[in-house]
Amino acid sequence: MTIAAAKTPPVRTERGAPADDRNFDHLHARGRAGLWAFFVAVTVLTIQDFRLPNGGPVSLHLVRLVEFLLIGAGAEVNRRRPPPRPAIAVGVALVSGIYVTSAISGYLRNDAQTQLVTDLAIAFATATTMPWGPWWQLITLLAAGLSAAVAWLLVYGTFGNVSVHLLTGIAIAYLVSIYIAYQLQRYRAERDDAEGALRASEERFRALIERGSDTITIVDAVGGILYESPSIERVLGYRPEELIGRPVLDYIHPDDVARVRSLVLGARETASMECRSRRKDGTWCDIEAVARNLLDYPAVRGIVINWRDVGERKRAEHERAVYMRDLAEARDTALAATRAKSDFLANTSHEIRSPMHVFIGMTDMALDTNLEPEAREYLGRARSAAVALLAIINDILDLSKIEAGKLEIERGPLDVGATIREIVHLLEPSAAAKGLALACRVDAGLHRELAGDAGRLRQVLTNLVGNAIKFTERGQVAIEARAVRETPSHVAVLFAVHDTGIGIAPERQTAVFESFTQADGSTTRKYGGTGLGLTISRRLVELMGGELRLESTVGRGSTLSFTLDLTRGSGAKDAVSVAARSAASAA
Repeated sequence: MTIAAAKTPPVRTERGAPADDRNFDHLHARGRAGLWAFFVAVTVLTIQDFRLPNGGPVSLHLVRLVEFLLIGAGAEVNRRRPPPRPAIAVGVALVSGIYVTSAISGYLRNDAQTQLVTDLAIAFATATTMPWGPWWQLITLLAAGLSAAVAWLLVYGTFGNVSVHLLTGIAIAYLVSIYIAYQLQRYRAERDDAEGALRASEERFRALIERGSDTITIVDAVGGILYESPSIERVLGYRPEELIGRPVLDYIHPDDVARVRSLVLGARETASMECRSRRKDGTWCDIEAVARNLLDYPAVRGIVINWRDVGERKRAEHERAVYMRDLAEARDTALAATRAKSDFLANTSHEIRSPMHVFIGMTDMALDTNLEPEAREYLGRARSAAVALLAIINDILDLSKIEAGKLEIERGPLDVGATIREIVHLLEPSAAAKGLALACRVDAGLHRELAGDAGRLRQVLTNLVGNAIKFTERGQVAIEARAVRETPSHVAVLFAVHDTGIGIAPERQTAVFESFTQADGSTTRKYGGTGLGLTISRRLVELMGGELRLESTVGRGSTLSFTLDLTRGSGAKDAVSVAARSAASAA
């Protein structure tokens, strides 16, 4: 496979198009051809001059000498390979000089008519051999016409004896020579353009082959290497010329030779494979190859193998597989530990809660007796601490149940209006103690019986309203429930809790749904709490088929809302265990 490359920076041709050394060669080759034509013609004319009486006048021989000198000067200039425009200018000057000296020789021989035939021969010679187009040919013909006219006037003293037929014939001959120069220039330009495009294409493909990531090997029908791209040295360490003529199977791992022979040398069209190839230092590399049988293509007549070193990719894939396996094992270990912890807490919830209930109950019984004021105060503080601790334990155990998949969502009779009134009745004292208004807005149609988990809905709304009261210093807290979509069998109900509290910054709004997290550390110190309330509420809403959403502006309050799809009617007391498989996936 031979690909030509440009040897010098591009120059300009006579048409202004780029040209390289090969165009230069064509240009100067045509110039040499024209000079040889002139040399032969002048030599013949010189021989004829010596056949004149007395060998012809000396001045005529001097004119011939000048013509030889002009030809020699043109040959020297052409040998120095000037750029196209100077070379053409020299050619025009040379031809014009030949025309002038030819007219002088006609005058010296006292034969201006025969000289016109010589000028016509020169015109056709320059049109077919000199490297120019119609305009330069026209310039030389003007020089020929002027010199011929002067010679005619010197010989005959008048133009009166010039025949119209003679002028017409000369004019037609000159026009034909101009047309020939034009056609040859167009042909040469088209050929040069085609050759330039071919060289550019070859150079582009050479660059792709030499700088591409793939290596290209061409072998004959028996596996002998016909061509190796230069990238072989980068991959295997061999120079391309070291491998030409060698069997390609000599560089294949012995365990892979039979498979490569059957796939590559036996391939009718295209075959893909992976094998090992020997580097120059004796080590082996993994390669991936595609072989194409192009033995029937005259331009190739071989099997073309495109291949690349895939060792780095295989090592990366292996390392990635090991990393993913280790990561999966670590994840499974972590999940197993989390499940074990959640199972333990969920299974021991009764044992953890029972002592706290006993403690609170016994404290209540003690407070019902006659106690000294100081003792009553101590017991009251102990009871408050126990109730707060029980709330924390309940939150942690609920979260553990959700993570362990042991929390069930029940479907039973649900009166949305009654549930919200219970929450208002329960939390109204807390709101009044802070000077807050606690309002509720419930659609009239929601007071009828629906089917859902009333207990978990009450837990979520109680948690959200309690949080709103905790983080609101002035204004009001409002609970809203309204139907947003109804069908004959279902009602989509929007629940929302609005407050005029401290609000949450946008960058912290996602974090508040994480376990043991509040808007910032200062709220925990000021308002207390574990940061589990919103986490549990979000999980419970998801288990019931909704999504808890937050909208908040710092200093202007927050709105927490979710939508539940509730069934019309009581649902006949079917307890549906939606358990923790949903919760586990959510976690």
